[in-house]
Amino acid sequence: MPATGDHASSGFTLIELLVSLLLFALISLAGVGLVETVIGVQQRTEARSDRLAEIQRALYLISADFEQLSRGPLDNAGGIALMRSSARGDYPVLYRLSGGSLNRRAADLELPVLSAVERVDLRFFKDGAWTTTPVTPENPARPQAIELTLMLAPRPNQTGGLVRRVIELPDQR
Repeated sequence: MPATGDHASSGFTLIELLVSLLLFALISLAGVGLVETVIGVQQRTEARSDRLAEIQRALYLISADFEQLSRGPLDNAGGIALMRSSARGDYPVLYRLSGGSLNRRAADLELPVLSAVERVDLRFFKDGAWTTTPVTPENPARPQAIELTLMLAPRPNQTGGLVRRVIELPDQR
């Protein structure tokens, strides 16, 4: 028989509950911080992946245009013009920098190809040397290759920088 005044304890004290709640709160805060970090990394990765895809699409289109070159390239008032051959015949294509984006004009339709571009530089390999002068009436020989250099502007959570591509041109027809 239990002694009078002796109570069996069968629960938690208030202090034990407060300590357990405090520990749970600390663990929860650490978990929330971890989730926020993972979400931030994912957003930055997606933004960089989207930018890389945009750059790759632009370089593919530019390379395809120059690889299907029928006449040119010609310097055209701040842009580069060329005639691209297709199954339907030749058509003019113009690339120019406008409002911070590289635009492509073909068939009376001008669309941005690449955004956040600060500068576009072209060099042409002809007569065994690199030059900044494309085909001219004085020197109508077509270059063997074109070096395209793009200076990309930095964006939020992304760095800018140089992108360089050398495109071999088809033989003169």
